[in-house]
Parts: sequence; structure tokens; C-alpha cells
Amino acid sequence: MRTGATFRISGDHGGSATSVTRLLYLEPSQAFEVGEPVGRRPGTVRRVSLWLLSSDLPPGGELADHLHWLLDRLEPKADAVWQLINEGYVADWFCLAASHATEHAIELDRPLLRRLLTLPGDLLLDVMSDDEQ
Repeated sequence: MRTGATFRISGDHGGSATSVTRLLYLEPSQAFEVGEPVGRRPGTVRRVSLWLLSSDLPPGGELADHLHWLLDRLEPKADAVWQLINEGYVADWFCLAASHATEHAIELDRPLLRRLLTLPGDLLLDVMSDDEQ
């Protein structure tokens, strides 16, 4: 089983990733600004800013543990995160769960779901096979 979770804040209204970092007093795992090059194709530039905080837990653990790791860092900043949403930023929780067929169930219990609801953002689950072929 391979798992991971990232809290993403994007700003397509002119907001910057740098502004997110300043307001949250929290260093992102990665940050990208409008106008920065995207990929290797010349002339392709980023149209939205993106601020990412990813769990640094090992990728073989439970998805819930990755979400708890993120929540432990973001819940104390909840008011500031909601302020960003009110300013036009968009947030989501991007989660990866890659497993061999019928290997593992993902459990997100009610207390974890209640914690997630204290912060903005839809929960996105990218569930895929982890078969090596």
C-alpha cells in the first residue's frame, strides 16, 4: 500500500503562494507562483498560484495518519485558512491510495471526518492499483 496526502491552496484571482505562507506562518512542501514556467515546454507558464503542504510520513502507512499529520499543523491556523478562502483562494485535500487488488481498505473514521470539516476544501481520493508490471 502506498499512501499520501497534501493540502492544496490555489489562487487564480491574483493571490500568491508567498501570501499564503506569510498569513499561515507555515512553510509549504512546495509553492508555485503565477507566471512561473510549467514543465519543459517553452512558453508554458503557470496561470494560478499553488501552495502545497504534504505529509512527510512514510508512504506505506495509513491514509488517515497522513490526514492527521496535516490536520495537526493546519487546525491551529484554521481562522487564517478560512480568511484565505474568503479572499478567493480555493483549497482541497488531495489523497493518494495505491494498493494491490483486494489488499487493503481505507478507513476514515467519524472523528477524522469531523476534524476535516473544520477546515475548507473538498476531499479528493486518487485510488489506483499499485501493481508493478
